[in-house]
Amino acid sequence: MIDFDRYVPTVLSSLVAKLRANANVFFPQAHGVSLAEWRILSFLREHEPASAYDIWTKANLDKAVVSRETSSLKEKGLIELTPVKASRRNRNEISLTAAGIALLDRSFDEILRRHDNLTAGLDTNSMRIFLRVVKHLERRIPHMADHSVTYGRSVQAPVKRVKSKRRG
Repeated sequence: MIDFDRYVPTVLSSLVAKLRANANVFFPQAHGVSLAEWRILSFLREHEPASAYDIWTKANLDKAVVSRETSSLKEKGLIELTPVKASRRNRNEISLTAAGIALLDRSFDEILRRHDNLTAGLDTNSMRIFLRVVKHLERRIPHMADHSVTYGRSVQAPVKRVKSKRRG
């Protein structure tokens, strides 16, 4: 039977869910924006002006989330939309307002503190290995369904033995 405490997709999904739940409480309370809104603002800080397409493809956010949160950020006065002239698709460029920049500036030290609190106890080498493993797993995702290569069951296989529960 699968040992879900060692099955990598489940372990990572659980970790991401906990991180997301924590951030979904933190960002609205501390800064009045959702996690997705903060991610869009942060993306724009580095890549502005950007289109909605740029944001959802390069920041790995869902198209509908970007559309919804962009509208919310505009209403909050944190971004501005500028129509792209000669665009056949009514495309807008999205940029930060002074209020959006100020929010990011106010949150910067706190975000780094949260990161440091999360990674406390891990040395530089552990972090380097962790990030290397994450990149490796990301590269391996397209190969999860491969049948052409058989390596045999690895010693890391998430299998556990359980006693059969037979009903009388």
